[in-house]
Amino acid sequence: MPRKAVPGIGCIMKLVAVNGSPRKDGNTSAMLKEIVALAEKKGIETKFYNLVDMHVADCKGCQNCKTNQTCAQRDDMSQVIEAIQESEFVLLGSPVYMGDETGLMKCMADRLYCLLAPGDGSKEFKTRLAPGKRVMLLMTCGMANGDKLYNYILTRYFRLLVKLLEFDDYHSYIIGGVEPNMDVRKMVQAKGALEEADRYLTV
Repeated sequence: MPRKAVPGIGCIMKLVAVNGSPRKDGNTSAMLKEIVALAEKKGIETKFYNLVDMHVADCKGCQNCKTNQTCAQRDDMSQVIEAIQESEFVLLGSPVYMGDETGLMKCMADRLYCLLAPGDGSKEFKTRLAPGKRVMLLMTCGMANGDKLYNYILTRYFRLLVKLLEFDDYHSYIIGGVEPNMDVRKMVQAKGALEEADRYLTV
């Protein structure tokens, strides 16, 4: 059962977008920016992070976050964590490289471990995130059947984002057949994802 969210009266909704592509002006970025523009038209306050421009170190597995409620590392990931905690909508994007998300995105995902507190006995972990959050994962790849071939990535992120971090709403897409110099936004799959994103951003 989803946890109950209690929105504040007159609060401005927030969205944070995290681009895991090393190409800041590539297809993944174009899709994320299109969704951010949709959000801004709805009056949603947005932040956009390019992980390639940030210093986000690998998780050390030190377990400091399980006793002190915060990551021991002081790098740019602190900004991302804070933005996720403050936002109602979280948008994650990555191209598929070598059959998986980019190293930039995987490193960021590993660092979300600090948002998991020790469980109460019935389960291993409990989330430190407030209820009512929505998340969308958008991936691009060159393989025409990439949405089927790489579906296991979406399943893995479902477990991370819904089962562990307890996001209340999860949407995910892999847009296949994408080439470097094309306008991905004109593709049928991309148009469908943008239409769904528009509904996802309903406040």
